[in-house]
Amino acid sequence: MFDSLLLFGIFISLLMGQFARIELINALANVYIHEFFLFVFICTSIIRFGLLPLQNAFKSKKISAFFLFLLLSFSISIREFTMQQNSIAALYLVRIILYMLFGIYLFVHIESNKNIRILLSKLIYVFSIFLLIITAIQYVFFPNFWGLYAFGWDPHLYRASAVYLDVFIAAALYGILVFFWFEKKRWVLSLLFVVALVLTFSRSGYVAFVLSMLFFFISKREWRKVLVSISLFALFVILVPKPFGEGGNLMRTSSINSRILDYKLGITLWQKKPLFGFGYNRIRFAKEQLNLVSIDDRSHSLSSFHSSFLIILVTTGLVGFISFILLIGFLFRKYRIIRVYLVYILVMSLFDNVLLHVLVMLPMLFIAAHLIKKDSVHSQSSLE
Repeated sequence: MFDSLLLFGIFISLLMGQFARIELINALANVYIHEFFLFVFICTSIIRFGLLPLQNAFKSKKISAFFLFLLLSFSISIREFTMQQNSIAALYLVRIILYMLFGIYLFVHIESNKNIRILLSKLIYVFSIFLLIITAIQYVFFPNFWGLYAFGWDPHLYRASAVYLDVFIAAALYGILVFFWFEKKRWVLSLLFVVALVLTFSRSGYVAFVLSMLFFFISKREWRKVLVSISLFALFVILVPKPFGEGGNLMRTSSINSRILDYKLGITLWQKKPLFGFGYNRIRFAKEQLNLVSIDDRSHSLSSFHSSFLIILVTTGLVGFISFILLIGFLFRKYRIIRVYLVYILVMSLFDNVLLHVLVMLPMLFIAAHLIKKDSVHSQSSLE
């Protein structure tokens, strides 16, 4: 019962999006309300199941290697940064470990109690309904985000972003839920999330969605559906009313130019420490050391890059980046049922930092846990 309440609290926090974010140390670090629930969930899980689930998880060389290099890259450069900078960076390192531990114990809970998987299915459904409602309210009544520019957020105009304030986060979630409900054969929900995705006017989301559809239907050898689905999506994108302003202009070049500059900056930083990087996550402080940003700049984008892959490369170096790619390959080979979700998120992560964003990472964990357990149950049934 207590575990169910914790999961319910996590989903409520996720529906609050960025409004569940608590900024610390002059906005240099932050926590989300749901992370307190995660911590309690992990503590109670360790008391109940012990450390055996962790030992089993780290038997995988791919998993253990990646987290070893995370810790190693952080430790190697520790003397080059101040105590405050190291402390702030350590909070982000602790965060990624926190989510990893939560994912491991979430799988254990589902395996030990089928009611948790049923609850998870219901929570994903309720989350989807409320996300659609919130998206509609935001798009119709709060389409102008210029008032948030002074607080470090991009001023998105007339684009669906719900309570996430960043279009790419919303686009990542909408795309994931399109495929989730499509595979569940809940056509109306799937179509509504397609509409939400289109209204983000996120080109990275569009590209990721088209490539994911290609992968999805080709892997099932449904050749006719490839052309039909992509044609319908393209037609929808063309016909949907475009709002006034740069954000709705699919031919805009400003965001492309900003990404090119961002990639160049990332490569420049990586070349300073190519093997082990600066450590996760000291990107902002590395930029400050090279006088690339102002110390009093409040922009939320300074602690990262547009691409999740570039973040991994700069923070963990070539060694950590290779171990990360091997880990992704391991997950892709082992869990066939979540491949289309990985394709979607990985393609988007080339252009926007969605893979490492907690508001995307956590819903992905829930969906993966639900699907993988369901797939294993069906596999066992077929064997019997």
